[in-house]
Amino acid sequence: MRGVPAVKDLLPFLIIGITSGSVYAIAGMGLTLTFKTSGIFNFAHGALAACAAFVMYDFVTRAHWPWPLAAAVAVVVAGIGGGLLLERLAWLLADAPAINRVVATVGLLVLLQGVLVVRYGPASIQFKQFLPTGLVHLPGVTVAVNQFIVTGLALLAAIGLYLFFKRSRLGVAMVAVVDEPDLLALEGTSPIMVRRYAWMVGSTFAAISGLLLAPLVGLNASVLTLLVVYSFGAAAIGAFTSLSWTYVGGLAVGIAVAFSQRYLAVHVAFHAVPPNLPIVILFVALLATPKRRLIDQGAKAVRRLAPPSPLSRSALALAVIGGGTFLLLVPHLFEGELPSYTSAVAFVGIFASLGLVTRTSGQMSLCQMAFAAVGASTTARLMGAGLSWLPALLLGGLVAMAVGGIVAVPAIRLSGIYLAIATFGFGVALQNLFYGTFLVFGGAYRLHSPRPHLSVLHLDSDTGYYYVALAGAVLCCLLVVAVRRCRLGRLLRAMADSPLALDAHGTNTNLTRLYVFCISAFVAGIAGALLASVTQSATPSTFDYSTSLLMIAVLAIAGSRPVLSAFLAAALLEVAPAYTHSARLNMYQPVVFGAVAVMVAVFPLRRVLAKTATARFTALRADGRGPVRARSLRAIAMRAT
Repeated sequence: MRGVPAVKDLLPFLIIGITSGSVYAIAGMGLTLTFKTSGIFNFAHGALAACAAFVMYDFVTRAHWPWPLAAAVAVVVAGIGGGLLLERLAWLLADAPAINRVVATVGLLVLLQGVLVVRYGPASIQFKQFLPTGLVHLPGVTVAVNQFIVTGLALLAAIGLYLFFKRSRLGVAMVAVVDEPDLLALEGTSPIMVRRYAWMVGSTFAAISGLLLAPLVGLNASVLTLLVVYSFGAAAIGAFTSLSWTYVGGLAVGIAVAFSQRYLAVHVAFHAVPPNLPIVILFVALLATPKRRLIDQGAKAVRRLAPPSPLSRSALALAVIGGGTFLLLVPHLFEGELPSYTSAVAFVGIFASLGLVTRTSGQMSLCQMAFAAVGASTTARLMGAGLSWLPALLLGGLVAMAVGGIVAVPAIRLSGIYLAIATFGFGVALQNLFYGTFLVFGGAYRLHSPRPHLSVLHLDSDTGYYYVALAGAVLCCLLVVAVRRCRLGRLLRAMADSPLALDAHGTNTNLTRLYVFCISAFVAGIAGALLASVTQSATPSTFDYSTSLLMIAVLAIAGSRPVLSAFLAAALLEVAPAYTHSARLNMYQPVVFGAVAVMVAVFPLRRVLAKTATARFTALRADGRGPVRARSLRAIAMRAT
C-alpha cells in the first residue's frame, strides 16, 4: 500500500516528461534526418524553430488569422522554405572543410537570431496556448488534451518516418544518398532532389517543434533556440544516425528532466541541474557512443583548410611598425572610446587562442568564452584573497588550462563536427550549472576584478590599464606564434592535414590534442582576466556562451593569419560598435556578422580568385590570345588554390 501513493505522485511527472520529450524527439529527428543525408550539422536548427514561432505569432496576433492557417503558413515559410535554402547552402558546402561547415551554420544561427531580435526586440513575448487545453481524467492522473496531441504527433512522426524509409522509393533513396550518391544517380534518381526533400522534411520538424514550445516558454529567440538545442541530446542517443533511437532518446531526455525536477529541484545545490540535464546527457552520450558509430555522414572527398600565404619581410616589418605605433597612440587619439579599445585588445588573446585550435590544429572549439570565464573568476577570487595581480593572473590561466585538459578528453575520441557539438555543450553546461556557484562567479553573479596597482606608473587608470591589456595581448600572441613555429606547431599542422598519417609516424596525437587545448585555454584564461578588469567586475554576461558562437563567425571574417586576424576580429567585435551611437543600429551587428560569416564560409576568397582566374584563362585560350598572359593567369589560379 505504501508504494501506491508514490506511483500516483510520479505519474504527473511522467506525463510532463513524455510531453516535453516528444517535442525533443520531433526536433531531434529533423536534425538527424538532415545530418545523415547531407553531412551538414545544422547549428541553426533551433533558430529555424524560433522563426516559425514568430511567423505564426505575427499571423495570429496581428493579422488575426485562425491558428490552424497561421501554423500551416509558418511551417511552409520556415520549414519548407527554410529547408530549400538550407539545401542550397549544404550543396555549396559539400566539399568544404569541416570548420567552414561549422562557421556557415553558426553564422546562420547568429544571423537568424539577430533578425528576430531586431524585428521583435530582446524581451520575451507571451504567446497563448493554441491547442485545446481540456482535461482528461485517467486513473491516478489528469492529462491535458494538448499533451495527448503533442505525444501523438511525435509518435506518428516516428512511425511515419520508419515506414517511409522502409517502404517508399524516396525513403530508400535517402538512405542510399549517404553511401553512394553516384550509384543513385545512375539509377535515375537525382541525389540533389533526395537531399532537398530531406532538408524540407527536417526543417519542417524544426518548425513544428518551435510552434509547440512557444506557448510554454514564450517568444524569445535565444530561449527557443536553446530549448531546441536540448534536442541535440536526443540526437546524440541515436548517434545522429538512427531516427528510431532519436525518438526514444527524446522521450528519455524528457522523462529524465521531469523526474530530476521531482527529486533534485528541491535541493538548493542541485536546482540548476534539471533544466540543463539535456546538455549533460548530450555530453555524456558523445563520450559513451562507440567511436565507430560517430562518422561524418555524407562526406566524401573534403578539402583541407588552406594555410595562409607567408608575408614578406618588408610587409611584416611594415605591419609591426605601423600597427604597433597606432596601438601605442590609441589613448591619445581616441580618448572617448578608450574602454572599447581596451576591451578589444583583451579580446585579441581570446581570438588568438581560438585561432590556435581551429586554424592551426584543425580542431573545433565552441567554448572559448568558458575558458575566459574560468580565468577571470579565478584571478578575481585570488586577488580578493590578497594575492598580487600578476601571480593571480598566471594562476587564473593555469586553472583555465586544467579546464582545457577536461575538454581535451572528448577531443581525444571525437573530431570534426562531433567535437564542435561536444565543446558547445560543454560551454552551455559550464555556464548554466557552474557560473552561479562558488567555483566561478558565485551566487551574486559578480566578482570584483581590480586592476594592477602601481602608483608610480598609474596602471589602474584607464590609460595605464590600456597599456597593461595591450602588453598582455602582445604576450598572448607571441606565445601563439612561438607554438606555431616550434615542433608542436608542425605537429599541429600535420594533425590538421591527416591525424592517421601522424599516428603512422609514431606521434601520439592524443597528447598533441591535449597540448593544444591546454595552451589555448591558458591563453583564453589570461585574456579573460584582462577583459574582466576593464570594467573591474567579472560577470556571466561578459562570458556568455553565445559570444563563443559569435566569435567563430567574426574570426572567419577576419581571415586566417594567427596575429593579424586576432587584432582585426577584436576590432570588429568591440571597436566598430563604439562608433555607432544608436542602440538600434548596434542590434544589427549580429545580423551583419552572421551574414558575412556565411558568405565567407561558402565562398572563401581563395576559391573565388581561383575560379575567376581559371575562367579567365580558359576564355583566353579559347580566343587564341597571348600565351604569356594566359600563363600568368594560370599561375594566379594555382597560387590561389
